[in-house]
Amino acid sequence: MLNPLVSIIIPTYNRAHLIGETLDSIIAQTYSNWECIIVDDGSMDTTEQLIEGYMVNDSRFQYHQRPDTHLPGGNGARNYGFKLSKGDYIQWFDSDDLMVPKKLELEAKALTENDVDFVVSKTKYFNTKNNSFFNYDFEVSDVTFESYAIDYIRWHTPDLMVKRSVIKTIQFNEIMSAGQEHNFNCKLLLKTNNLYYLDTFLTLRRYTPSSIQGQRDQSAEIHLKKMFETHWHNYIDIKERANSSKFNRYSLLQCVHCYLELKNEIGLPNGFMKELKEAFPKRYYFFYVAKFTNSAFGKYYKFYELMKQNEVFNTYHLKQENQ
Repeated sequence: MLNPLVSIIIPTYNRAHLIGETLDSIIAQTYSNWECIIVDDGSMDTTEQLIEGYMVNDSRFQYHQRPDTHLPGGNGARNYGFKLSKGDYIQWFDSDDLMVPKKLELEAKALTENDVDFVVSKTKYFNTKNNSFFNYDFEVSDVTFESYAIDYIRWHTPDLMVKRSVIKTIQFNEIMSAGQEHNFNCKLLLKTNNLYYLDTFLTLRRYTPSSIQGQRDQSAEIHLKKMFETHWHNYIDIKERANSSKFNRYSLLQCVHCYLELKNEIGLPNGFMKELKEAFPKRYYFFYVAKFTNSAFGKYYKFYELMKQNEVFNTYHLKQENQ
């Protein structure tokens, strides 16, 4: 396969003021055999008219509305875009980020020339004061389901180019409003960890204060609620496939931490205590004590640590967003 078709799948919502710059960066790619499928999640601005102009000039662009058969949100749009795509390789992308000109060329070459299932590259912000980047400091040999789900390893959705054949049975979780890429990559790594790592910046990420991540950065309450939802939905979605008691305990401890940090203000989902008792049969009662002391005295840490006893986790995912 010398020149495989790459399907670029982009969900969008009210990004008429930004998506043109994204599409221009795709046109500027040194790799030309691509299709770009843009799925609109119900925009009320001029997104459709803008993209129609691109389609007139370049038939590789497509514009579709997310159908009601998929839930509202970027995840439903991504899943629908995948159904429409024809490429051998899949490149997820966001409607406000930019591609470095050689992104598709380098990723497709790495995927074609190496016996791997997916390629991961790097991302950095381009519109913040210090152009900060995400330090993907890992070796390929380190990457497993547990090291990604629990430890320090991570990458963002636009960093991933993957063979269609590998993800044909994997979908984005349409219930999740945050942490969806973490969930998707967990499911990917339960199938394969056969990857090639391109240690170079190929995606330029835009920081937008009004985005979900921007809101989380500005509000500890929003951040903790999203973290709780992320870990709970991820746990429910993949616990049977993962069959990992370590993953179970990690996920539930993150939920407990977020709950206690928000002074017991998060409504616990149905079944939460049942799962907690199964994961911590000899220690779950420390949660009840922590709840009481948190409510009465504003302190919980001692009992949280007793519940966490002997668990060794990297705290990376507690400190960083998982979206």
